[in-house]
Amino acid sequence: MKLVIGNKNYSSWSLRPWILMKHAQMSFDEVHVPLDTSEGAALIRQWCPAGRVPVLHDGPLVLWDSLAICEYIADKVTDRSLWPERPDERGRARAMSAEMHSGFADMREAMPMNCRRRVEAFKPPLAVQIDINRIVQLFEDALQQSGGPWLFTHYSVADAMFAPVASRFHTYRVNLPTLSRQYVDRTLQDPPMQDWYAAAAVETAVIEHSEINV
Repeated sequence: MKLVIGNKNYSSWSLRPWILMKHAQMSFDEVHVPLDTSEGAALIRQWCPAGRVPVLHDGPLVLWDSLAICEYIADKVTDRSLWPERPDERGRARAMSAEMHSGFADMREAMPMNCRRRVEAFKPPLAVQIDINRIVQLFEDALQQSGGPWLFTHYSVADAMFAPVASRFHTYRVNLPTLSRQYVDRTLQDPPMQDWYAAAAVETAVIEHSEINV
């Protein structure tokens, strides 16, 4: 299998299937696309039918959407469950994942993922704060019901889908209630996340529109 991903410092969508595949202990090759470059544009034409990352190539199969890739990985893995076992919890985990996949546009625009940055004076506009509040509500409800340590007790697709949010909350110093703060810290200390951050730290590319000035 080959997973086509963008810059680890910036590409939140790439992180989602990557970290899930690491938790599933799957063997795969990484194809790195330097975003916003002529080289990257050529690689996207070669590897990415929808013109964006991530893309999974598994033999003749090509999947070009992060949630579709995560669903496929969850179906493909046989030695562990990447969704909650109970139907009601699995339904809630899928709903959370779908909401993350399609929502929170204001937060995405105002708080681009940037693993190398720490923004001390960020003050979220009202629309962004509404997105943050909704995510905190999702975190708190899931963690209170499951008891942790992950959103649905064990690591699932839902945790992979929200991993970039943990990174954003860390970068922009978002104030969080205790359960949500503990969850963000756990996500950041997760060994695959640490590996992702280490790789992001040595990247030298700068994408200006993802460098928020406050």
